[in-house]
Amino acid sequence: MIKDLISYVNTISKKIFSAQLSFKNENGYVFPKWDSKEVGEIFKITRGNVLAMNLLSNERNKEKPFPVYSSQTKNKGLAGYHSDFLFENAITWTTDGANAGDVNYRIGKFYCTNVCGVLLSKDGYANVCISELINSVSKKYVSYVGNPKLMNGIMAKIKIPFPSLEEQHKIADFLLSIDAKIEIETSILQQLERQKTYFLANLFI
Repeated sequence: MIKDLISYVNTISKKIFSAQLSFKNENGYVFPKWDSKEVGEIFKITRGNVLAMNLLSNERNKEKPFPVYSSQTKNKGLAGYHSDFLFENAITWTTDGANAGDVNYRIGKFYCTNVCGVLLSKDGYANVCISELINSVSKKYVSYVGNPKLMNGIMAKIKIPFPSLEEQHKIADFLLSIDAKIEIETSILQQLERQKTYFLANLFI
């Protein structure tokens, strides 16, 4: 089920971002043809701060409620939780290391480390749609001379297809709804795996 959903997302995303699949507005009309813009035209570009990992909590709590994202790939980059945040509703990407060029949309308030670049928009352009559009091409711009890197200046020059804001949000809502379904199915599977382990451990007691 989960693999099927992920495969479906990948297939649909490719069709959406290659303009093979179009969305319609509330009046039933197809949205305007997509423009093309550089990332630096759309976003304010910055990066996270250095943060000692021993300051983080593994679990969210009242004292440390804000997620911290790093360059790791497990848990979608989630390294732990902190008492402070730097950004809210923004797009991040990994600037250095093996995962350089990985792009993610971060919902809500969060902290990110210095190996994360950050794209900020006051106009609503920081969303899942634009995040996925950038992620679909960002690896092509990573420098692999020495330690892999995708620095702010190069990110600013990346050109992406640019739908209208209304269509961006429609695509984002669609992708988020599927992500939510995948998370639910994953949670159910993990619970079943824990139950299986418990039953097997106690089977011959």
